[in-house]
Amino acid sequence: MAGNNEQPIVIKRIEEDDGHGHHGGAWKVAYADFMTAMMAFFLLLWILAASDEEKLRGLADYFTPSLSQSGGRGDGLLDGTVLADDGVMSGTDGPATPVQLPSFGQENPLAVFDSRLRDTNPNIQVEYDTRPEGRQESATINEGSDPMETARAQVAAERAQQEWDEAQERLEQQIMQEVVGSPELESYSDNLRFDRTENGLEIQIVDKSGESMFATGSARIQDRTRDLLRIIADAVVELPNELTISGHTDSVPYTRAATYSNWELSADRANATRRVLMANGVSPERITRISGLADTEPLNPGSPDAPENRRISVTVQYPEAAAGAAPQE
Repeated sequence: MAGNNEQPIVIKRIEEDDGHGHHGGAWKVAYADFMTAMMAFFLLLWILAASDEEKLRGLADYFTPSLSQSGGRGDGLLDGTVLADDGVMSGTDGPATPVQLPSFGQENPLAVFDSRLRDTNPNIQVEYDTRPEGRQESATINEGSDPMETARAQVAAERAQQEWDEAQERLEQQIMQEVVGSPELESYSDNLRFDRTENGLEIQIVDKSGESMFATGSARIQDRTRDLLRIIADAVVELPNELTISGHTDSVPYTRAATYSNWELSADRANATRRVLMANGVSPERITRISGLADTEPLNPGSPDAPENRRISVTVQYPEAAAGAAPQE
C-alpha cells in the first residue's frame, strides 16, 4: 500500500526570454572595411597635399598608360611577351586593333589631378557696364589667360565704379548743403549744375538772367562767384582726383573782336578760376588743363546767346581717366 501512495516526480524547465536576439559579427567586418577605405582616402589626400610638383608628376607618370598609340606596342619589360612582333596580342590571329588607346594624362600628367590644367585655351567674352552715361566696357580674355583673374578684375572694377558713384553723390550733397546753408548764397543754388560725364563729375557755375557770375565782358570774378568757388575748393581739396577747368561764353561777339574775342575771354575766366581754387588750398599739381572754349559748347544749343551758356566748369576727373587708363569707346 505504501508504494502506491508515492507521487510521481515532475521536472519543469522554464526558459527565460530576455527579448534580445542573437547578434552576429558581420557588421564588424563591414565597419573594418569602411574604416580601411577611409584611412586610405585620407592618406591619399595627405600625400597630395604634402607632395611637391615633382613628386606629383612622378605619381601621375606611374598611373599613365605606357602603351603607344601605334599598334599597341610597349617599351617596357613585357614588350614582345604580351604583344607579338606584328603588334597583335599573343595567341590571336587578327590585325592590330583600330581602337584608339586612351591618351589622357600623357601630355601633362598633372592634369589628372588638376582640372584647371585641362582647359588652357578659353575664349570668353565679358561685357559689363561700369561707366556713367551708358558707357560700356568690354574685355576679351585672350587664349591662355586665367578666368579667375579676369573675374577678380571685373569685380574690382565694379567695386571701384560703385565707390566713385558714392563719392560723387557725397560731393554734390556737401557743396549744395554749404550753399543752401549760407544766407548770402542760398539764392544762388540754381546757378550750380552737376553733370556726371564719362570724364568725371562736372561742376558748373552758370549765369542766370540778371545774375552774372563775372563782370560783363571781363574776367574779374564777382564776390558771389568767388564764394561759390571757395565752397567747391573746400569740397575737393582732400580728394586725390585731378581737376580740369574750362570757360564758356555765349555767342554774342565781343566788342573788341579785333584784339580780344570770346576765346581769350573764356580762357581768362578759366585761368581766374584756377587762381581762386589754388588760393583756397587746391594743389596746383592737380589742375591738369585750362581750356577756353568760347561758344563752341553751348549749354542751350537752341539759344546760343542765352545767359546759361556763359559758365565755368570744374571737372573732378574720374580716377582711371585721370591716370590715362580710361577705356575706349
